[in-house]
Amino acid sequence: MDRPADRVQLLLLLVQLALMLSRLGEACPRPCSCQQPGEVHCTFRSLMAIPAGLPRQVERMNLGFNSIRRITDSSLAGLRKLELLMIHGNDIHNIPDGAFRDLNSLQMLKLSYNKLHELGREALHGLWSLTRLHLDHNRLEVLHPDTFQGLTGLRLLQLEGNRLQQLHPHTFCTFSLLGHFPLSTLRHLHLADNALHTLPHALLQAAPHLETLTLHGNPWTCDCQLSWFRAWSQRSPGEYSHPQVSTVMTR
Repeated sequence: MDRPADRVQLLLLLVQLALMLSRLGEACPRPCSCQQPGEVHCTFRSLMAIPAGLPRQVERMNLGFNSIRRITDSSLAGLRKLELLMIHGNDIHNIPDGAFRDLNSLQMLKLSYNKLHELGREALHGLWSLTRLHLDHNRLEVLHPDTFQGLTGLRLLQLEGNRLQQLHPHTFCTFSLLGHFPLSTLRHLHLADNALHTLPHALLQAAPHLETLTLHGNPWTCDCQLSWFRAWSQRSPGEYSHPQVSTVMTR
């Protein structure tokens, strides 16, 4: 056996190993922790923006409790394997159209406790695998009627603690049957502690799979426009109550 050749081969292997370790180190943004493969944890790091150089293979990322003020259309580009994203407890005011366009694998998005005041028509475009969306405790006043269109996997939507005053009948529809009959795939919808005075009848008619609906903490106007609700709740299996006195309505 040629001993010098063996030494050269060993040296090459050591160089390759060093390069691999170097790449692994660079794959984790410096302010964050990446103790598990596919995970990036950046909580309580006083971040002002989403870190650059995020690994493309990341599957779970927690950016909670920082000072992130905005998400740009390139902040999350290329993260096609991301399944869980938590950006709660930050200072985000708006989401540009297309910011989530590459997050086709994302199943849970938590944007609770930010300062969002509206969601545009294309703000959630690309989140085709999303099942849980947490938007509670923001400053949302307006939701475009097509905001959730295309999110056919969406099952839970949390909107409590916002400033919603009115809702379009098709606000929570996620797809249209034959292009003419808007329907929602939601099973759990939380609208408590907003500024709602009434609910469109068509809003619940378009959600045949709804199991849980929370409405407490809204300044309901219990007039003829809301008279349909009692009859609807009596026809629906399970326990429902009038929104003026209810805390949780579950079927």
